[in-house]
Amino acid sequence: MKNGILKVLKVVVPISLGIYLVVKIYGDLDATQRTALFDSFRQADYFWVVVSFFMGLLSHFIRGYRWKYQLDAMGYPSRPINNFMAVMIGYIVNMALPRVGELSRAASISKFEHIPFQKSFGSILSERALDFILLLIITTITLVLQYSLLEDYASEFQAAAVGFVGSWKFWLLIVFGVLGLCGLFVAYKYRDRFAFVNKLLSFIGGLAEGLKSIGSMKKWPQYIIATVLIWALYVGMFWVCFYSLPESSTLGPAAIFAGFIVGSFAIVLIPGGIGAFPVGIMQVLLLYGLAAETGFALGWIIWVSQTSMVVLVGGLAMLAMPIYNKKFPHESLELSTVENS
Repeated sequence: MKNGILKVLKVVVPISLGIYLVVKIYGDLDATQRTALFDSFRQADYFWVVVSFFMGLLSHFIRGYRWKYQLDAMGYPSRPINNFMAVMIGYIVNMALPRVGELSRAASISKFEHIPFQKSFGSILSERALDFILLLIITTITLVLQYSLLEDYASEFQAAAVGFVGSWKFWLLIVFGVLGLCGLFVAYKYRDRFAFVNKLLSFIGGLAEGLKSIGSMKKWPQYIIATVLIWALYVGMFWVCFYSLPESSTLGPAAIFAGFIVGSFAIVLIPGGIGAFPVGIMQVLLLYGLAAETGFALGWIIWVSQTSMVVLVGGLAMLAMPIYNKKFPHESLELSTVENS
């Protein structure tokens, strides 16, 4: 019962926060700004939104194909069409149930390509870890190059961080951290008595193998090229939407990368970025002189473009994957015909 309530809260609370942000921001707009907001929607050039839609779709297909290199290196050949459909299923499930998408993606490919679940899930987590590192690198570079603009915010953050380190909350956090490490050590030492520890170790083993597969694959140049293409398309599908509004079309790369970073973290923190994405885009573009109502409209245009793609293609993938695999069932491939390292 308790676990069920916590799971519901993990979904309801972030989404409620996103909705609250939208209602608050819209309520703060005066009548003139609200008129300008809806004018932006009516006057937008949706050609660029369609271009963004297909750029996003291509990036997800490449992500599925990149995943194939990783699975092949682990000794489990897979079909690109199944990889792509599993990726899209993962995305649409994540919109409704945060962090469940990775499980459904692994379960889908495991079911139809006969790949052990822990292996496929480990490969997904290692892929996610790599992508998060790349996002942090892009974030760091952007912040360094725009430090002069963000200097006041950086000073405020530094002061807040220093104040936190000297507070009782910081030391309480340290105490809990030490107790947690001690608990993990005891659980590991007596792991034979705790079934969950063995399950956790098995899970970590699958994750380690997924990470190892990235470093050991012979097709690592293709993997790197695919990774670069994925992120170039991510930025590109965000960038082209700026041309949909005259006011945002003149903004330079600095504003675009700043908005891309804020939007990316909004999606990470709030399921699907509901509410938080357009609000985050609006707030960051205020720093670059874009009016609040225009930034708010642009945020919604970008969010709707990519969300509609995930809902449409992800929903079709849910229907098509069982049908496709019933017509073309998995056939065990000889490892000699597939590069497995």
